[in-house]
Amino acid sequence: MIGLLIGAKWFLTEAFGPKYREVEIPISSDKKIIGEETYNADFAAVFYDVDLSLINGQDTTKLGRTTFNREDWEKNLELIESGEWTLLLIKDNTYFQVLGTSKKTDQTIDTTFSPLELRYDSLWKQENMEIPAWTYTGNTTVDSVKENRFYVTFNYRIGLYEPFEFYDQMILYTMNQNTGEFETTKVFEPKKKK
Repeated sequence: MIGLLIGAKWFLTEAFGPKYREVEIPISSDKKIIGEETYNADFAAVFYDVDLSLINGQDTTKLGRTTFNREDWEKNLELIESGEWTLLLIKDNTYFQVLGTSKKTDQTIDTTFSPLELRYDSLWKQENMEIPAWTYTGNTTVDSVKENRFYVTFNYRIGLYEPFEFYDQMILYTMNQNTGEFETTKVFEPKKKK
């Protein structure tokens, strides 16, 4: 009976967590990213909550925290330098996310690009009559990064009722080097998906 209880506890922990591990991602000979992962699950999904830090020689910089929905999350991170900022691009989630820290100050940023937030973007609203449907989360991907300019593609749906219209739309953001905020620079023409 005791063996059965121990086995049940082990099974539940393995299946639903929490379980912990540390992931080391080498960047160069003296630079690496450390991810402190906490795995949890329920009957619908799995969650990998990860605290990310950059170790550069003897210095450790906390980059931030994010959540992934797959085990091999470390393959979808990219570390870049943009002016006075160290940025970690997270490309695995439904939404493109940027975690970062200023080299001059202790300021950190955590910016997620979501189609549902477009309704609050004044430049985007000037060029688009309808807002993305809140019932469809959509997704975002980063197409390219050039210095402090980020080209992000949004996939979203217009309309709460059928017939639905789906669009891909690229937006150019410029990162303010003083504040770390992303400012909409250009909204490209949306492309309707067939």
